[in-house]
Amino acid sequence: MNTDLNVKDTLPRKNFSSISQLGLKALNLALAHADALGPRLSPGLVEGLLADVEKLGDVIPGAKQARSESIAATSTQNAALAEGHARVRQVRAAVRRAKASVDVKHGYGIGQRIRSRVVSDVKAAIQQILDRAKDKPAEAKSLGIVQKDLDGLALALAAITDADTKQDQSRASAPLTTQQRNRIGNRILAAVARIEGAGRLEFANDETKRASFEALGAGPRGRRNVDAASSTTEGASG
Repeated sequence: MNTDLNVKDTLPRKNFSSISQLGLKALNLALAHADALGPRLSPGLVEGLLADVEKLGDVIPGAKQARSESIAATSTQNAALAEGHARVRQVRAAVRRAKASVDVKHGYGIGQRIRSRVVSDVKAAIQQILDRAKDKPAEAKSLGIVQKDLDGLALALAAITDADTKQDQSRASAPLTTQQRNRIGNRILAAVARIEGAGRLEFANDETKRASFEALGAGPRGRRNVDAASSTTEGASG
């Protein structure tokens, strides 16, 4: 690894396809002129570049997979929240239709705001109903709330908790994979720049050979990969 190269975790200015091609071109030049460039390059730079070019092919799919898993986890959580919220609404509606007293309505959370996409809100509303029914089973039965309803609420609560845990894990792992990919890309670009500089100096009076190294820095900047850019911010909500 090119440990002496100062690189950041931010998304590279070039897309990863361009970075791979540049890395290969620089690597070929460095190997072809190894004897001449050796004294100008830090130890391990060429070997590190070779390893990074090979890794990049593995890391990019890994970053995309992590992002996909994060999106899937969010979708699963939203589905669990929707089911839990629906059950809470129907229990509250049944309590209202039963013309329950104000105290009983408050006991089942009626009048309390519940945001359907907020985990803490939905979980708290479900738990309040379960606790009330457990403490006052006769009251629950008089309102038409049976064990089947309570079991459904308990399952919904467990599903929301599980989905929330998995989403947190996905969010935690996705940035790490993206960070790794970005560092490898930036490290390749830094190594390419070192090889370009070494070639320019070594072949300052050889226009033909020098042109090959100058070409490393003369290409287009390359459009950033849209998917890669969005993956660094995915999972910021929820």
